[in-house]
Amino acid sequence: MVDEKLETLLGERLDNIVDLALENERLGKLIDSALEARELSKTFRSKVGIAFEMYDGTIIPGFNIETYGHKGNHAEEVGLIIAMSKGYHGTDFKRMIVVYQDAGHDDIEVFPACPLDCWGRLLEFAHPYLEVVVVDINRNVHYRSTLKEMFSGIKSPAQIYPSNKIRLAKPKSNITPKLPLNIALKPAYDSDSNFKQYCDEVLKVKPAWDYPTV
Repeated sequence: MVDEKLETLLGERLDNIVDLALENERLGKLIDSALEARELSKTFRSKVGIAFEMYDGTIIPGFNIETYGHKGNHAEEVGLIIAMSKGYHGTDFKRMIVVYQDAGHDDIEVFPACPLDCWGRLLEFAHPYLEVVVVDINRNVHYRSTLKEMFSGIKSPAQIYPSNKIRLAKPKSNITPKLPLNIALKPAYDSDSNFKQYCDEVLKVKPAWDYPTV
């Protein structure tokens, strides 16, 4: 009996080690993609690269564009457009890696995307449980947070950008996610009534765990 328990414990620990190694490898590929996207920036001041990871494993890059006569485009904005052009929307998004550098500052300076524009876009076209990972150009991870946690620390964007009531009153066309609601989002779906309403009534996304298993 003791040997069986020890064998089970060792097996679980080995599985955890393998999962951690795979996660670190995956995160490394995402950081590589964000750094490569950053090199595509068409800018004269800042250089930003992002990489979205979808729940099906697809990686979507984004980079910023600056112009003298217009606001330009943020990397998160470009990444969202590319993702949506491929059919991804809403709960298809798993996480976003952000690499930011601004002229005249240290190489390690990082920002978690701009609250009044990018956070709002991400909340509207992705979902509040999107993970945001901020990395410097030396590949150091500075922090990780969900979009919902980022919004909880400030008051204006949460009040300015569309609420569930607005989404339900004016639903967008063709916004059904490409993928079923991933099992990783089940805890949020079960505990957050607003998120459940958004998935059920706005996105009309079918949860993966509702599909019959073969």
